[in-house]
Amino acid sequence: MDFSILRTTDEFRRELREVLYSPAVDDLLNAVALRADGMDGDARELYRHLGKHGVLAPAWPSRYGGRDGDFTETVVLMEELVRRGVPQSLYFISVQIVGSLILQSGTEEQKRDLLPRLASGDLAACILFTEPDNGSDLAGVVTRAEQHPRTGVWTVHGRKKYNLKTAYADVALIAARTDDSVSQYEGISLFLAPLSASGVTVRPLPSLADEQFHDVLLDGVRLEADALLGAPGEGWSLITGMFSAERSGVDYYARGLHWLRLAEEQLTASGRQAGEDEISELARHWARLDAGRLLTSRALQRLQEREPDIAEASLAKWHNSDTAQRIAWWSLERLGLPVAAGGPPSSPTEVLEAAYREAAGMTISGGASEVLLEIVAGARLHHESDPGPLRAGGGRR
Repeated sequence: MDFSILRTTDEFRRELREVLYSPAVDDLLNAVALRADGMDGDARELYRHLGKHGVLAPAWPSRYGGRDGDFTETVVLMEELVRRGVPQSLYFISVQIVGSLILQSGTEEQKRDLLPRLASGDLAACILFTEPDNGSDLAGVVTRAEQHPRTGVWTVHGRKKYNLKTAYADVALIAARTDDSVSQYEGISLFLAPLSASGVTVRPLPSLADEQFHDVLLDGVRLEADALLGAPGEGWSLITGMFSAERSGVDYYARGLHWLRLAEEQLTASGRQAGEDEISELARHWARLDAGRLLTSRALQRLQEREPDIAEASLAKWHNSDTAQRIAWWSLERLGLPVAAGGPPSSPTEVLEAAYREAAGMTISGGASEVLLEIVAGARLHHESDPGPLRAGGGRR
């Protein structure tokens, strides 16, 4: 197996760094850090700036706003965004999850309309799957969508909860039940809904981490027929395919990598020598990160080759979220009070303190670890027989 990095990927990293380490990005990052909106901090203007330089969707076809690049450029992009301190959640949901699903399964009209705007940062998306009583088992969704027999207009009623970045999104990917006469897996459809539509109410929910969740009420939201993604009742198969993008683990890997770099710098600051046990623990974390990068790369390569594998992606997400969580907690354990007390904005201790608070939810959001391991085990056990519908395990997005 060849583990060398493509020349074009190295060139992309150099170009990306020129964009990220510019005075304009300094100003935009400072504006986000002010959190003038009283919430997470609005990163959309920053994304639009990066989108003008064409770096947000490197692996997409150029006709849809991409660069016809390799999946390794996506890994590099996430590594550099996190290292620079660029908030990634809204970007990752918009481009790497919702955008990838549209690229795989949208109509040509949807691709040409939505993908270039996502790649330019002019459009932001969120995911409305999780409900108050249905998280990891998405087959239990109760949000309903009914289509008028003459006009073709869909009307959506329901409630979604624990969803990230909804307040900053323009459109939402909604899972809704459209048919009760078939199995729970066959009766779900996906819709791309404008959040400006009448009947949508978004309420922020406080969170231990720096990012808020949202409670979303869908009260008679009317959607045109072209809001449907795929065919009616095809939602479950689209969801399982989408999870191959969501669960590549690249976002968790990139955060864990950044946190370990910061922790290592702090351990050896001011000429301090790391102890033998610290060196051993660092080596263990670095080895897990190296393994995580390979698992992530395999999942992304499958996606690029149009052969998504939900079991491989689930393994990548489980490993990388578990690794990042361990690194965040170990950093506090080793560095103690300086991390617990935080520090000036964007300082290493402030980043690691925020990481400690975020870490608790990393093995829940985007698919709970227990569900992911069940998928991996099931795929191995039933490798040579039909396993039936896989439990997709939504988690919180």
